[in-house]
Amino acid sequence: MADIVRSILSGLASFFLNPVFYLLVAGLFLFSAQRVRRERRSFHVKAYGMFNTIFRSIVPSLLMGLSGSVLLLVSGTALTQGVIVLFSCAYLVIMLTTQLRFLSPAIAGGLALPAAWFMPDFQTPFSLINRWISEIREVNFFSLGVFVVVCMLMECLLVYLWGASQSSPRLINSRRGGLAGAHEASELWIVPLLLLLPSPSGPIGSAGPWPFIPDTGSSYGLIMFPLGVGIAQLITHTLPGRAVRETGHWLLICTGFTALFVGLAWPDLHLPFMAVIGGLLALVGRLGLVWYHHYLRESRPFYYTMPNQGIRVIGVIPHTPGARMGILSGEQILQVNDVTVTSEYDFYQALQKNPAYCKLEVLDRFGEPRFVKGTIHEGDSHRIGLLFLEPEMG
Repeated sequence: MADIVRSILSGLASFFLNPVFYLLVAGLFLFSAQRVRRERRSFHVKAYGMFNTIFRSIVPSLLMGLSGSVLLLVSGTALTQGVIVLFSCAYLVIMLTTQLRFLSPAIAGGLALPAAWFMPDFQTPFSLINRWISEIREVNFFSLGVFVVVCMLMECLLVYLWGASQSSPRLINSRRGGLAGAHEASELWIVPLLLLLPSPSGPIGSAGPWPFIPDTGSSYGLIMFPLGVGIAQLITHTLPGRAVRETGHWLLICTGFTALFVGLAWPDLHLPFMAVIGGLLALVGRLGLVWYHHYLRESRPFYYTMPNQGIRVIGVIPHTPGARMGILSGEQILQVNDVTVTSEYDFYQALQKNPAYCKLEVLDRFGEPRFVKGTIHEGDSHRIGLLFLEPEMG
């Protein structure tokens, strides 16, 4: 038992020894700060704080890390240190692009699997690197493929469940030169995945049919990998929730096709190259998703446009009077305290008509009018929390 506890602690320590972890943490802070600057540039106010963006990624990351670790351990997925280094290098290549939209295990797996297949046999002056090269050349492609599929499944769930939870509103130039509204689903999760590490002195032995996926060595230790998952989807044609769900469906289909080819690489079938094909399909599918998002932005009409009447709500800041009154992104404000409004200036002028109470006539997303009422406390009139589409803000 003491050996197993030490192995678990060693596996946890490996998480903090991987340089990918620190680069992901730095990226999380940089992207959060960039998000705040972008919102201030559009609306002169931030919708979500920088640390709010950072800390709300922790719980989903831990939940998916626990789920993915259970899948990897139950399936007996085991990767050598050399293969972990290869997968980490794939992430380092992705980070060189500085593009959050490419931070995906599908892309990392699509780079790592062919790299392992075509890894040449060469020597360096460093014995450690030589050992890593040897481990990569002897990799169990089925085991690596299962690892990639589990990582892709974690990405799919993160995007589908939390990708649009706090999308960032912004103003952009429309194709006709005017202003339009948009939302950006921008998230970065750092998922800790625990898996088996083949080790001659590892405390976890191979018992019967478990681990199901054998690898070099008859016993195992544990290692934890910092899986980076990012989404940066600029949404102009529909509501953010609907667009991100479509992204989740795309990722699920890619995961299914990759899993099918990885399954054909089962060791008894002697078709390890099928896992490589599965990795390439994952890479093509994920890059295809980036192209599809670009296609939607260029071909679909804008959703957040200047209305014929009233003013358009682009976003609602949480925990503000506007949020408490149930105003939703995409709706139109027609009247404030029985005064017709056509600009943000009109809106706040009408609020002063009754500083302690607010009645709004709202046109919802389906074109149906409704009335909402709410109390405004002293000092709230200019912090009601609604972000509008205004021509003069460009």
